[in-house]
Order: sequence, then C-alpha cells, then structure tokens
Amino acid sequence: MSEKRLSVSSPVAAAACLFALDALAVVAALLPVAGAQIKSGTVPALFSFLPFGVYLTGFLLSLGWLKLIGWRGDAGLFGSSALLCGIGLVMQARMGGVSMDWQQLLPLPAGIIAMMLSAAVTSGGRGAWMAKVGWLAYAGAVGLMAAMLALGNRFRGGVFMPGNMNPSELVKPLLVLFLASYLSRRDREFSSATIGIPTPPWRDLLLLAGLWCVPTALSILLHDLGLMMLLNATLLIMLFAVARRTGYLALGLLAATAAGYAVQRFSAHARARFDVWLDPFTDPTGKGWQTLQALSAMYSGGLWGAGLGSGEPHSIPIVTSDFIYAALAEEIGLFGCAMLVLAYLIFFSRGFRAAGGAATVYGRLLGAGLAGSIAVQTLLNIAGVVKALPMTGITLPFISHGGSSMVTVMLMAGMLVGLSDAGRAAPERKEADE
Repeated sequence: MSEKRLSVSSPVAAAACLFALDALAVVAALLPVAGAQIKSGTVPALFSFLPFGVYLTGFLLSLGWLKLIGWRGDAGLFGSSALLCGIGLVMQARMGGVSMDWQQLLPLPAGIIAMMLSAAVTSGGRGAWMAKVGWLAYAGAVGLMAAMLALGNRFRGGVFMPGNMNPSELVKPLLVLFLASYLSRRDREFSSATIGIPTPPWRDLLLLAGLWCVPTALSILLHDLGLMMLLNATLLIMLFAVARRTGYLALGLLAATAAGYAVQRFSAHARARFDVWLDPFTDPTGKGWQTLQALSAMYSGGLWGAGLGSGEPHSIPIVTSDFIYAALAEEIGLFGCAMLVLAYLIFFSRGFRAAGGAATVYGRLLGAGLAGSIAVQTLLNIAGVVKALPMTGITLPFISHGGSSMVTVMLMAGMLVGLSDAGRAAPERKEADE
C-alpha cells in the first residue's frame, strides 16, 4: 500500500517542488518591478498584488486537484506551464496592465480552472470519448469564425467581438480536436507512400482539403493571416505525426510558399505586412514605426538587459500584445531571453513526449497537435518581433496580454498535462478510433 501511495503522489510532489521554484522566481522578478515603481514615485496599490495571490492560490489548488484525481503525469509539463504563466503575470504588472477591471482579473483564474478541468478530462485515458466529437468541434470552429465575420468589429487589422473578446482563439483547439479525430480514423490511408512521397487515397485527401479550405478562407476574410499560418502549420505537424513521412513536410513547405506568394499578391493587408518586413524604413513614422521601435528596444537591452522595470517598453506601440517579447528583450537582455526560450523548449519537448506516450493514435495526434500549435504560435511571434518573419499579429503564449489567448493556451496546456498521464490507461484499451 505504501508503494502504491508513493507512486501516485510522487509526480504531484515533484510538480509541487517545481511550482515552489516557479513562485520564488516570480517573486524575485516582481521585486525589481515594484522597486522601480517606488523609485519613480509611484507606490504600488495593495490590489495590484491580487493577481499574484490568485496565481499562487490557483496553482496550489491545482496541485491538490491533481492529487485528488490520481494524476501521475509529467511534473515538468506542469512546472513549465506555471513558470511561463508567472512570467506573463510579471510582465503585465510591469506594463501597468494589472487593475481591478474584471477583464484583467478574470482570465488568470479562468485559465487555471480550464487547465485543471481539461487535465482531468484527458488524464488516465479518460479522453477517448473526445474522438467521437471531431465533427462537432469542426462545426464549432467554423461557426465561431463565421460569427466573427458577420458580427465582429475591426480594430487595428483584427476582428473582435464585444468586450474585446477574440473567440478565434478557440478555433485552434477545436480544429486540433477535429484533425485528431479525422486522421486517427484514417491513419493507414495517410501513412501510405511511394518512394517516400505520400500517396493517400484521393477520396480522403480531397475530403480533407475541401474541409480545410473553409477555415482557411474564413481566416483570410478575417484578415487573420497569423491564424491561417498557424492552422496550416498545425495540419502539417499532425500529418507528419500520423504518417511519420517527411514528404508531408516537404510538400507542405512548397504549398506554404505558394500560398504566401498568392496572399501577398492579392491581399493588400498581407502585402503591407510583407513590405514592412522587407524594409520598415520605407515608412519609418507610419507602418514601420512599431517594428523599428521594437528593434531599437531589443538592441538597447544588450546581453544582460536594463533590468526589470528600468527600460522604456512603452515606446513600442501596443507592446503588451504582439511585441511583448521586445519589452522582455530590453529589460532582461539576450541572456534572459535565452532562458525564456529554454523554458518554452522544455514545455514543447514535454508536450511532444506526452503525445508520443499516448495509448491511442487519437491521443498521439491530439498531443502532437496541441504541442505543435503552441510551438508554432511561439515561433511566429518571436520570429516576427526579431524580423525573421513578417509580423502576423499573433500573441506570445502565456505571456502576451489578452484574456482569450490566456484561457485558450491554458486549456491546451491542461490537455497536455492530462495526456502525459497515460500510465493508468487500461491495458485492454484499444485504439479509440476503432
């Protein structure tokens, strides 16, 4: 009995130890931010520490919840999620984004609740039933995008619903659920190849292409090029995960190049993004201003940074969303950003490891899609800020200011935390899609 008790509690105990380190790191990062505010003559109000109390309480309750459901998953996945979430909270406080407004306070507890519920749903093989709701998830994703197109309001190139809500964030996990269900039922068909070139049956391929054209077209109509790129990159990752054929990646790269050229040629919005990427000095006080200010901030940060609270991040327009990485680079420097990227890499590697250890094809595809989606989103944001890729308007997971993004990313992270607990799946359980 004692050995069984130890085996159940040890992953939770390891997660608790990692969270204790996360909390210390968050407090250590918060101190210079508060010190800089006091030095400037602004005494932090007591309520400004409320989100950190919610952070500590929420994740401590989450640890109790994981123990209650008998979770035996990957402590590193939980710990890296909590650390990245804490860094995002520190940056919101640094940018003055912490207030008593419910839109500022609600996303964090909502995200933690979403994370824990999704972890409970997918842990121990409990999520097999999700393979049966793929078409419902597809309908929900398309319906959300259509509603945004019909009812949303445009703001700075994006489309938002009342209350600055962006339900398109939910499209990401919904389409991952659909793809995992669709491909898991056709894994043999999509695994077939001739001399390394994928040769799935035309019927299955055309059906998938036709279905996928709908959300792609809607994302173009919404001028959400970041979402379009993210969804198609996720599709390629999941095709590779089901077939293990590099031919899908090669064909996908060719298709992405052709699509990028076509969109840049026929969309004025995309063409403007490409022009700014290629040469922001063509309009240095207009469309290129944000990019140039971000590059200047990162350059001034140097190797070690100016110190948290000591930079001038507000010189970058809309820094709390797309360009939060530039603010981090200015204040924590190249070394600090390398540590941040390392934390992301730990999260991604653990996420893909959880996918690889899933007991079913559906679980493997679901994990690969979730981890791949968050990884691609991170890459698109950071690469756009450092000018390696055109800016897509996509947020930095866990860190960028934005309630819809925070809740959705935490939901996806929770699914991965649950999928990492594959050891309790019944040995007699066969592929859920069969």
